[in-house]
Amino acid sequence: MKRFIVVFAALALASLDLAAASIENLQLHLFVKELDRPRPPLVRDGWLILSQGGVHRFVGAAFEHEGFAVMHPFEVNDRGVFVLTWKIPVEFSSRFAYRLDIDGSWIADPGNPLRTPPDGSGVDMSLVDLPHIPGDVPGVYRVLDADGKTAHFLFKAPPGESVSVAGTFNNWDPFTHQLEETSPGVYRLSMVLPPGVNLYCYVWRGKFLPDPLNDAKASDRYDRVVSVLLVGSHPMPGDPVIFASVPGTPKK
Repeated sequence: MKRFIVVFAALALASLDLAAASIENLQLHLFVKELDRPRPPLVRDGWLILSQGGVHRFVGAAFEHEGFAVMHPFEVNDRGVFVLTWKIPVEFSSRFAYRLDIDGSWIADPGNPLRTPPDGSGVDMSLVDLPHIPGDVPGVYRVLDADGKTAHFLFKAPPGESVSVAGTFNNWDPFTHQLEETSPGVYRLSMVLPPGVNLYCYVWRGKFLPDPLNDAKASDRYDRVVSVLLVGSHPMPGDPVIFASVPGTPKK
């Protein structure tokens, strides 16, 4: 296979010290840091925020969907408020139940009036309705499976269309790998990709289109925008060469 150059534009992200909360959104981080009093459960930018006041040795939360077996500790912010931030998972159910552990005692969240009746243990659960975060949107959907080699291709178009995926793994053949319309206007195909750098596009109505759900994009030797999937931790011999453009470094 001929080698060719792909110029891959890399975005530089500033490294932020967000402590144990691991919040990726700067505005959200600042809000949590400056929270000056405990509040009922808050939902912001896909995060659930729980807070507690008072002088305690320990405040934690346990969740029903984890069988109350995992303790999520709160952190004390700059204003002396105990705060827990929890990333709402993709496709998570809307009703969320939890309990607090304050210095070794299970209680419902005193700042949350929504709760269940006490169960056999005599402790009720606090409830909060979480927004549904869809999994098939840009920035959320992950084309590559957790196994690191299976691609779950997903493309949306009007119903009754013909959609295929072409790439380096099938010599850019627009006919070999057809997507199946699993629901009206939703086309899917799962396949194991070879190790290394895989470039691909969707073929729809005679056009080669990059994957709108995959942020990793490049330009091929025909100056065509394509999507990139790396299977494994390193490129393989004969793969396209990808050069990351480093900010502040002049191109040669």
